[in-house]
Amino acid sequence: MTSAHCRLDRPVVLFGPMAAGKTSVGRALSEITGAPFLDTDALVVAEHGPIPEIFASLGEQAFRDFEAAAVARALEDAGPAGLVLALGGGAVLREETRVRLSGAHRVYLTASWEDVAPRLAGCSDRPLLQGDAEARWKALMETRGPVFESLATLRVPTGGPTAAAVAASIAEAIAAPCRIDQGVQA
Repeated sequence: MTSAHCRLDRPVVLFGPMAAGKTSVGRALSEITGAPFLDTDALVVAEHGPIPEIFASLGEQAFRDFEAAAVARALEDAGPAGLVLALGGGAVLREETRVRLSGAHRVYLTASWEDVAPRLAGCSDRPLLQGDAEARWKALMETRGPVFESLATLRVPTGGPTAAAVAASIAEAIAAPCRIDQGVQA
């Protein structure tokens, strides 16, 4: 079990490609820092219904509108304990969202197709990966990768380590003071 003593000086926003581990790492980082965790995809689903249904009935543009609104609300509502916010893969494509993130720790969770392929196996709820998932994922990364790179204040690979280990490395890099004791508690 991991125990930690960290505090955030501002919100932490996790972004990166689909299946990079943003939600899992976000939950683990929330536990380490004591900051609330929110996931914009979950916020959109709670308010508007399943993402595939939004894409099918209203289109991607409507989904992106809902997503941008969720990011704005989450950041506006962040309290003194801070916030750990996981964004959908395309959320940072909007200029207005990038501007809103300017005061946050912006953590790019990097991953390769080889890293995410097992996580996406059998997944049918990602509208942008219908058809040849590998080709579509790589095409998305060609477009999104430069945006991710330019926005990041911290880059963390998620291919090998556990979500808890990735979260611990993020906490050590951005939270102050941060001491993470890794060990088994009896």
